[in-house]
Amino acid sequence: MTREQSIQRGRIQRLAMALCLCLAVSAAWPTRAAHAQRFTDEAYTAAIAQLSAADPEARVRALDLLGRRGWRHKDQIVPHLRRLIRNDPDWRVRASAGRAVGRLSARAAVPDLVAALRDSQVEVRVVAAAALWRLPDAAAVPSLIRLTHDSDPSARQWAVLALGVARDRRSVTGLVALLTDPVEDVRMDAIRSLGRVGHPTALTPLSALARDAERPLEERLEALNSIASLSGPDKVNALVQVLGDDQAQVRLRAAEALGQVGDALAVPALRRRRQRERDATVRGALDAAVSAIRTRVRERRRAQAHGDE
Repeated sequence: MTREQSIQRGRIQRLAMALCLCLAVSAAWPTRAAHAQRFTDEAYTAAIAQLSAADPEARVRALDLLGRRGWRHKDQIVPHLRRLIRNDPDWRVRASAGRAVGRLSARAAVPDLVAALRDSQVEVRVVAAAALWRLPDAAAVPSLIRLTHDSDPSARQWAVLALGVARDRRSVTGLVALLTDPVEDVRMDAIRSLGRVGHPTALTPLSALARDAERPLEERLEALNSIASLSGPDKVNALVQVLGDDQAQVRLRAAEALGQVGDALAVPALRRRRQRERDATVRGALDAAVSAIRTRVRERRRAQAHGDE
């Protein structure tokens, strides 16, 4: 790993940890509700007043408080957040407003988050993408796709994560382009997001990655997971094609994936591989895959029979 790549990876990790800590609050509903109950009307009024303070640090503190404890006043707070994320001259305030939007799940502010994806400060762009990860919206997809071209890897990574939860087929081309990103974390999240989107047009590039012995093993294995999540029957043949790979872990993951999504047409290939397989763990996975497929076929036939009756 080069020094530049090491610095970029470290920055991604620091930003990711900070954003996850900020946004995790919005995932804990009982905690959020408890904070809201203890947030008095007087404290709320004082925090709103601080949003107009001359000192940007005071505005940041007020936004943090409103984002963490203002759920009961959400409808009144959101217009302030929308104004600040767009217009405040201090990037720290704009970023704090974006975090508060994510914490409060303020879907009305999605257009403002989309606009913030073009902010001149990367921290604001990252926060906006992270908030859109919490608030997936098809309207944000084109701007998130543009963000995948950002010069900062942390912005690209959060764009990829947000596109994964949006699950919009328009994002496939942009995500595929990032399969060769210079930063490992961006590549891995692009692979995962293609699986989450699930569109079959991702099959060819993911299959090529899974078969490429020059790619890191972790990426090849993740590509197999994503292939199994795609729509359409062609993924079964793509998984069968890697049953003969030189890497036992790749063969194992392919067998496990076929056990999850394979059909009766995959059984002959699984049996042929079983006859040649020397790795005991892979042999067990091949047997389990055949058994799982047979069980699904029987259940499907029984369901059809009951339907005919």
